[in-house]
Amino acid sequence: MLTVSYIFAIPVVCYAPLEPGGRVVSSQGWPCAWCVQILALLLILAGNSLPCFAGPPQDGKAVQLAPDQLQHGKQTFEANCSTCHGLDGGGAMGPNIQGVPFRLGVDRVANVNKNGMPGGMPPFSGQLDANEIQQVVGYLLTLTRKDEGKVTGDAVAGKQVYDSSHCASCHTISGEGGDIGPELTTVGQSRGPNYLRTTILFPGTDLPQARIFLETGGQLQFLFVRVITKDGRTVDGTRVAEDSFHIVLEDAQGNFHSFRKDQVRELDKEPGQSTMPSMKGKLSETQVNDLVAYLAGLKGTP
Repeated sequence: MLTVSYIFAIPVVCYAPLEPGGRVVSSQGWPCAWCVQILALLLILAGNSLPCFAGPPQDGKAVQLAPDQLQHGKQTFEANCSTCHGLDGGGAMGPNIQGVPFRLGVDRVANVNKNGMPGGMPPFSGQLDANEIQQVVGYLLTLTRKDEGKVTGDAVAGKQVYDSSHCASCHTISGEGGDIGPELTTVGQSRGPNYLRTTILFPGTDLPQARIFLETGGQLQFLFVRVITKDGRTVDGTRVAEDSFHIVLEDAQGNFHSFRKDQVRELDKEPGQSTMPSMKGKLSETQVNDLVAYLAGLKGTP
């Protein structure tokens, strides 16, 4: 059994001991209970004012889930949430949500799951009942936040690297630039420094997943595709759309090419490749760090 309690808004995670067969031992006499009491006493002795421990208000309720409920929460998360947030909650099309229940509180996270959020997060109240939502929140509590890296460069210098590398010919920031690559206006909200550095040096290696539609499923965005027609013409580009009978590519110059699959001799999808050029060997380590700092600061705010 997983128990999450809050002391001065600090989450304390405890696992109840299990007897053979999986039955939870009585919570009386838990060693963790003594730890909680001792921690509370130490915090009180440390002083009556604890501004450094300020956090979101909690209602005092703990999430208590048995192992089978946690497993069901994991399965529900993978089926309904992983397309946007990644299998480990580390982010994909949507943001990294590892550690979110500890920062916002379990009730707020459950409410977001139930009612959604403006800007793309759909409500799940019509698909999941209250118990299933609570199981998803309990599973999120088990996910450790992965290291997103640190910003070490100079964002002002990074803007100069962005301009001199002609990134705007393919990417849009605040309505200015090209549309061949993804828009970067708010990229700093959903992508950490490590992800940005990897994309700059090895574009195409960690592609986001598109929203799931009935006719297409959850396709990878910006997937590099090579088409060879029956008359021998070769076209490389990024997949824009695809169904069972057609595929549309956008080449590096921004031109669109539509093909009927029955008129194509070869159709090769190549994850790891990209129409975006790699900056490896073209930018110094300092320039890469500066560019990462600039991109990480793009959060859509003035």
